Amino acid sequence: MKGWANFYGGRPEWSADGKGLFVTSDVGKESTLLYVDLKGRAHPVWELKGQDQTYGVPSPDGRYLAVLGGTTESNAWMIENF
Repeated sequence: MKGWANFYGGRPEWSADGKGLFVTSDVGKESTLLYVDLKGRAHPVWELKGQDQTYGVPSPDGRYLAVLGGTTESNAWMIENF
């Protein structure tokens, strides 16, 4: 697939109509869910910044797409004279 690399090790998921696959390309801390048609043309569906390893699973009727995503937050506090 031109322009994309580092495909996530999870399994690709077929689209409900069987005319393409959902795959994930991970680069650093960014993950892009792609729809890839049977000719190998990739179309970005969803981008997750700050995390890696997302994926999508289509519903059997093709109307919905469940997508894994998350966020990470952290805070540090300084307490003096405790």
